Order: sequence, then C-alpha cells, then structure tokens
Amino acid sequence: MLCAKSMNLEVGSRSHDAITTEDISHFLGTCKLKNREYDILMAKYVDSHESRTSLYDDIFIECCDIFMKNHKASELRGEKFFMRMFIYLAFREIFYESCFVCQGRGTISNGDRIEKCIHCDGTGQFIYDDDNRPEFMGIEKEKFMKFKKSYMEMRDMIRDIELSALSKIGDE
Repeated sequence: MLCAKSMNLEVGSRSHDAITTEDISHFLGTCKLKNREYDILMAKYVDSHESRTSLYDDIFIECCDIFMKNHKASELRGEKFFMRMFIYLAFREIFYESCFVCQGRGTISNGDRIEKCIHCDGTGQFIYDDDNRPEFMGIEKEKFMKFKKSYMEMRDMIRDIELSALSKIGDE
C-alpha cells in the first residue's frame, strides 16, 4: 500500500520510480490516522527518528500503567531507565522483524555450503524469544521473566496500534 499513487510534477530521474518520504507522508495524511498510528508507520517503514520519539512520548504513560497494575512501584525503580529498556525492546521486536544475522534471506553462506539460519529458522524473520530478549535489554533472564507478562501486554498494545494503522490505509 505504500506505493506512489500520484504523479510527480517535479523534474527528476527517469531511471527508477522512487517513492519519497514526502509521498508516504502525503498518503498517510489523507487516511485519518491518529497521531500514534501515523508515528508507528513512519517509524517502522520510513525509519523516522522523530516519529519513533513522538510515539515513545505518546505511549510512555500507558506502558507505565501496564507495568504498575502488575508490579509494585519499588520493583520498577530498580534501574533508572527500566521502562525505557522495555519500550525499546518492544519497538525493536515490532520495527525490525527481519533477521539481522542473515539479512532476511533465511540462509547463511559458510564458504562452500549454504546453511539454514538458526536465528530465524530459515524464514528470514528473527525469532524473538525468552533467551534473546533479556540479552537485548542487558538484564538477567530471571529478571526479564518476572516482568514478561507486563512486557507482552505492552508489546501487544503497541502492535495493536500498528494493526489499526494498517487497517486504515487498507493493508491488512
């Protein structure tokens, strides 16, 4: 759905039909998206740092509420940037689905042979699990498991924002 749909009146290169960030922004601006829906699409598909920051600011209180309903405040004060680490992990999981080890190919070349990538099981989509999530955050697995339920609820809330935005632009 994020393809150029209107003609470009500007003089440009004839070697390819490039879509610009402005084309995407214009299209999304006509879809009656909420701010957070617009931001998640721009952050994920255009890799907009400003949109990622805006989305972070917009959902931070809701994410804190999810954790506060399941845990005591004293548990959450353990580290200065505790909530930030969980939100950034959820962003990583939602924004960067392709396997970074095999670059989304599903295979890795080892000299004279090609092997299936074990990090994505040959699908090209990185498998986020309870072993690598704590590693990405830099915390122990036991600590992550203590907050896993809250993390999954928060991640699902962010994913719901993306799904809502995709449905509004006609991409199920």
